[in-house]
Amino acid sequence: RDKGRCISAMREGASVLARKLYEAGKFQGIISIGGAQGTDIGTAAMRELPFGVPKFMVSTVASGRATFGPFVGTKDIIMMHSVADIQGINFVTRRVFDNAAAAVCGMVINAACSGDRSFPRVPVALSMLGTITQGAMRAIKLLSERGYDAIAFHQNGTGGIAMEDMIREGIFKGVLDLNLHELGDSVVKGLHASIRDYRLESAGALGLPQVVAPGSINYAVMGPVDTLPPEILQRKYIVHNSQLTLVRLSREELAKAAILTADRLNKANGPAHVFIPLRGFSYPDHEGRAHWDPDVNAVFIRTLKSRLSPVIKYDELDWHINDDAFIDAVVNELVSLMNR
Repeated sequence: RDKGRCISAMREGASVLARKLYEAGKFQGIISIGGAQGTDIGTAAMRELPFGVPKFMVSTVASGRATFGPFVGTKDIIMMHSVADIQGINFVTRRVFDNAAAAVCGMVINAACSGDRSFPRVPVALSMLGTITQGAMRAIKLLSERGYDAIAFHQNGTGGIAMEDMIREGIFKGVLDLNLHELGDSVVKGLHASIRDYRLESAGALGLPQVVAPGSINYAVMGPVDTLPPEILQRKYIVHNSQLTLVRLSREELAKAAILTADRLNKANGPAHVFIPLRGFSYPDHEGRAHWDPDVNAVFIRTLKSRLSPVIKYDELDWHINDDAFIDAVVNELVSLMNR
């Protein structure tokens, strides 16, 4: 007589069974239909499966103002709007279900026909955000030239955790963590705050080589500028677009971000090397631009340096994070660590 408890039990049971049956080779794809509760149960099972397994959810709530984050999480789940309520078969639901079945079958057949495709390049995880695009693109290019396949993850709160989850799945051989924006945003609970609390921990837990830089850690993403309170508008900020404003963190907030960064890196069981770009952590944090404030950045640098374990290698470079020379240095170090 407790519906919530029943749904919770079904969600947990479906998740356990899906993982167990997939690992036993009993299925190659997963599809589900449902309303809000059916979507909750179905997607919970889907989230237990590795990246690449076809996952297709037909849902009454895949529309309008519904929040997809809790359903999709960090997985490659396809959400399809059922259009009509799921109450039997009629000319609307029949077409929707036919299309959904064809879609998931097409994905399974495609995977079976293509077989286990070999990827000669060594996979590397890379974190980035729009304000370090220039540097990230150069890193991808340099890594590609050396035989590595750099997969970029957008640090919007979910992207970093998706990267962490795929690291835990054993997909990557090294990590170039150029952007720690989700940690900075977490300090002030910004719109891009990391959705879970293990950002920057997975590579270290597995002992993977990781090279880290504090890209975009010194600002938070907040809502439309005309909705922000006066005390926030007294800070340095830039209007990113009509919905997002990039607001500089304070000295105290950056110190907290530095402590968070150091404490998570200190758990690493493998080689880790931190590089600090002294001429700015992101595009707007550059001399002559809106976020430039080297004195506040210095608070982050001092705090991080004093908190880091001596086993973590640490270097300060007199370049901006998007400068070619800085990117060349971090890529060279990652390749060196991986070769070692």
